[in-house]
Amino acid sequence: MGQSSVQIAMPAAHTGPSSEANVNDLERVSKLRHDLSNPLSALLAEAQLLLLNEASLDADTVASLREIEGLAIRMRAILRESTA
Repeated sequence: MGQSSVQIAMPAAHTGPSSEANVNDLERVSKLRHDLSNPLSALLAEAQLLLLNEASLDADTVASLREIEGLAIRMRAILRESTA
């Protein structure tokens, strides 16, 4: 699975009427990151908990759970990168 770097473009700080809009955009992005992080953590934890019993699962289920785990880890990295 290839890693790609995704960055959320943050509006540049300006003086004038649009600077309040920029602050609002930054606040919305920050809230969105926070709101996505919590359910994403739960999703990742559930997939990993199920994989603890990998021996009792069929191969297709294990493959699906590994895919979910990998994608959740990738999404978490994207969210963390967007805070920089």
